[in-house]
Amino acid sequence: MKGFILVAHGSRRTAANEEIAGFAQRMTASMKGGFDLTGHGFWELAEPSLVQVIDAQVAAGARDITLFPYFLAEGKHVVKDLPSVLAEKKAQYPGVKLTLLPHLGAIPGFDQWLAEQLQGSNEVNG
Repeated sequence: MKGFILVAHGSRRTAANEEIAGFAQRMTASMKGGFDLTGHGFWELAEPSLVQVIDAQVAAGARDITLFPYFLAEGKHVVKDLPSVLAEKKAQYPGVKLTLLPHLGAIPGFDQWLAEQLQGSNEVNG
């Protein structure tokens, strides 16, 4: 069984966390069933935590979990914290494949796509 988790920072603002939850739901719905389990987890300040979501997906039968860091830059969470949690979880669940995708800002062509979206937005709203 395959799982997918969108990982975001988390906020003290409930509305911000709800926005991430809604985004994760819309995004995974658009994936057209590529994953059996989908969800989102927060690094800090909000729940569910990344660890809680990994544990829940493993308990539900996931044996191949892909994590997408919804971060623009290679900050401490992307470079150090997320890989550290994955190493711990890989040791805890040796039969589970955990894959950490590149963070949002590192996706090839993301900058160009965003520029096109912003340009189009400017033309429509300008």
